[in-house]
Amino acid sequence: MKIIKDTLQIDGKFSIRRLMTFSAFWVATVYAFLPLFMPTFDVKEFVFLGFLGAGGFSLFRTQKLKTKIEDETR
Repeated sequence: MKIIKDTLQIDGKFSIRRLMTFSAFWVATVYAFLPLFMPTFDVKEFVFLGFLGAGGFSLFRTQKLKTKIEDETR
């Protein structure tokens, strides 16, 4: 449980951007493998790419914010 807290929290508070990145990746993974358990389920490519895109954009925003804060402290 410590690795999840260390990954998703900043100074003891959960970060919405980190939660979005984490959850978007896992939702995309489950969505892609759902036909293994429900063969009639049809996976749409744009939905899968939407989940990955949302997670990637959230990760980009997190890194952009981090570098902006580091630049201001110099």
